[in-house]
Amino acid sequence: MQGRGLVTVNQRATQANVVMEKLQTPEGMLAQIELFVGLAAFLLLFLAASGSLRRRHNKPMLKVVLWAAYTLSGHLITYTFGLILEDNEQWKKYAWQNMVTFIGLLALWTSYLTTLPLTLAVFLLYFVVLLMKANERALSLMTASASGLQRTTKWVADHMRSEHQLSNPCETDPITMKGYKYVVRAKRTRFEKSFHQVAGLMLNYTKSLEVDEEVITTEKVWACKGQLLSSSEGDLDDKLKDICLSYALYLVLCLRFSGYLLPEEAHEKAWLLIQQGMLGKEDGYERAFRVAEVELTFLHDFFYTNYPIIFQAGRLQLKVMELFCLIIGTMLTIVFMMHNTMKPEDHVVQFVTSNGLSIDILVTAVILMVFTCVELVQLFLMAISEWAKVTLLCKYVQKRSWQESRRIEKLIGLICQMHLKPWERNLRQYSLLESYHYSPSRFLYNSFTIAFVDVVRRGQRQSAPVRLSPEVKKAVFRSLKNTIGKLENGQASLRLNNVSDELSWACMLETQTQVIMVWHIATSFLEHEVPVSGLNFLVATNLSKYLAYLVAFAPRLLPGHPYVTENEFDQIILEAQKVLEGCKTDQERIERLKEIAKTPDETVMNWGALLGFQLQKGESERIWKILAEFWAELVLYVAPSDDAKAHAERLAMGGEFVTHLWALVSHAGMEREPPSKPRTINICDANTI
Repeated sequence: MQGRGLVTVNQRATQANVVMEKLQTPEGMLAQIELFVGLAAFLLLFLAASGSLRRRHNKPMLKVVLWAAYTLSGHLITYTFGLILEDNEQWKKYAWQNMVTFIGLLALWTSYLTTLPLTLAVFLLYFVVLLMKANERALSLMTASASGLQRTTKWVADHMRSEHQLSNPCETDPITMKGYKYVVRAKRTRFEKSFHQVAGLMLNYTKSLEVDEEVITTEKVWACKGQLLSSSEGDLDDKLKDICLSYALYLVLCLRFSGYLLPEEAHEKAWLLIQQGMLGKEDGYERAFRVAEVELTFLHDFFYTNYPIIFQAGRLQLKVMELFCLIIGTMLTIVFMMHNTMKPEDHVVQFVTSNGLSIDILVTAVILMVFTCVELVQLFLMAISEWAKVTLLCKYVQKRSWQESRRIEKLIGLICQMHLKPWERNLRQYSLLESYHYSPSRFLYNSFTIAFVDVVRRGQRQSAPVRLSPEVKKAVFRSLKNTIGKLENGQASLRLNNVSDELSWACMLETQTQVIMVWHIATSFLEHEVPVSGLNFLVATNLSKYLAYLVAFAPRLLPGHPYVTENEFDQIILEAQKVLEGCKTDQERIERLKEIAKTPDETVMNWGALLGFQLQKGESERIWKILAEFWAELVLYVAPSDDAKAHAERLAMGGEFVTHLWALVSHAGMEREPPSKPRTINICDANTI
């Protein structure tokens, strides 16, 4: 038996050696090259087709696949046609690297100009394509950099500082948008003439934008007489006009990233637009969410795509010329290579079919066709993007002839009807009672792998996401509409329900993380103990688990220092593991919470159990009404944030509901009420509601 085993091992070793020797031959090396080139082409096509999914989904497997595709494509080819996520501050380094490469390619092309003029003419076409793409990408990186943002948004800050003075406040109408001169589109040349020179030299110097017929504002969009934008005919629900409003608000939101501040009057006027304009109708919450959603789409594209550069004045023509050069170069290459389809001479290393067709030429032709398909896919996505829509709508407002043409109106209407889901529209969930005992694999997460993958801590396991329901949006935006003054961390809703004296202690803890987790534990306790009652149960449980998810997975989006939040979460996990030790079922965990509710220990687990015990004694419908309104107010309370970069980063990871709220409260200039002084909790004084 041992002899047979040795023979088998030797045979396999011999076969492996034969394979390795074949790979070292010219034919083997050529096969490897074609394999890698084919793989690179496939990765490009895959990225063009599915790369945008990263902002609509947050599934771990999808992130791994897209990350692997981006990484591999960077090593398999020297240039990619898409904008890969990288540090925008490295735009100058990127531009110089490409400049050196292009100089080398140009020198190589010049040296062989007289030898192979036809081949090098085709090469010149591809060189032009690469040059235009490199310029487009470098400009995108430069614009999205910190210094680029300050330059490109200076005119927005100057205009918005005085915009509220351009109309009579008594005549301002947030429904008809009369008096709202938020800029949607103006020619780049006007900005350069008016602002470019002073933006680089005197950042404190302000100069108002002259609103003439060349400048498109939201007021002009709503006043347009064309049937397409008429609120009584073609645009009954204001969806088309709201695309322009979203773009105007996106320009204002960019000021959060460039450090420019707006006066209180500008925020008050924006709050009037949100409260009475967007949320004025019964279903206004859908409109407010849609406006914020499209606004964040523009913001995502600003940081992660080339669209802001492509849709500048005169750049669309370059994009068409770029595609034209690529198609012509591909056709000429294929035609030129058809002359070499006969079997080669003996000294030429080449694969051929039995009919004499060169496999090498066939693979090259397929690769070129893939590149062309990638460009066509990107061109289609560009044509139905929000940037294309707002460009067409602005031209429609500006040109009387377009307003009188039914064909143009149908074309614009058709383009505006096509859209991709901008984000996954889910609420990610986390349940402490379901995940406190989770322990990540030591094989996948250890001191060695920490340099390659994100660390997963104990208890950090997501629950299944839930759909962002209309009921949740309605509850949150109703709370936003009814907000008076500064945002409170749930205490306003407790006062309205006449339970402030009994429950406000749970809003006056030392940190916001403790407040969230105490109310989350109480809500999870009642989820098992109190019968389900209507839509309030859905709102309360979904928002409770969503805010717990933010604590566990996105602490940068919450008030307070993120590292402190992480440490507090880890401490709560240790508390839960200690308190619930030995509990195997949900019912056993609930019974244990009932037991610790009667103990005087000052821990988050005890406070959560005590709060749940207090709420449990009330009527079912009233309990879930109190909780639904509390969580709706609390999610608004955590929305204001100075860490705009954290929200921008989440846009490329599926987006977050709280980011939509952040955008709206930022426009309204809403701030949080200072935290109340922590209150000493006495179990004997805890009354039922």
